[in-house]
Amino acid sequence: MSDCFAAYGAFMLLLLLPVSAYFYLFHGDWFMLYTVDVRSLPSALVLLGMLAEAGLGLLGFLCAALCVRNARVSWALTLVAASAVAAVAVVFIVPERLRVMGSFRQFWGGFGLEPYGGSLFQGALAMGSFLVYGAVYLLVRIRRGQMRMQRP
Repeated sequence: MSDCFAAYGAFMLLLLLPVSAYFYLFHGDWFMLYTVDVRSLPSALVLLGMLAEAGLGLLGFLCAALCVRNARVSWALTLVAASAVAAVAVVFIVPERLRVMGSFRQFWGGFGLEPYGGSLFQGALAMGSFLVYGAVYLLVRIRRGQMRMQRP
């Protein structure tokens, strides 16, 4: 296990998973894009989902690291770009689900929904700031680790 992998694992454990847990616990139906009523999900299934999120992130890091080590940096950059496009695409694919706040039943019943804002907006600003700061720190940390390994 490299220092860079440990830094990424710490990012996942200390930032990404807690942010996901925050949105699931406090804005669960919105977080799940109103696809499932979060009150009906067994907690074991939620735990498996969070573990899958961590596993997918770590697998992505390992795949990118293998690409870089095998002088296939363009492949790694393609993986990163595809992931970023997929993340942003959600905003354009289901904007009507992201623009409103409410419960699963309110969304599908078409009543009592509020426009995006309030505590959800404040939480998104705070958690987004933590994630951006953490991601920038992680990238700087990984870059420093790469430079250290290239020195004789």
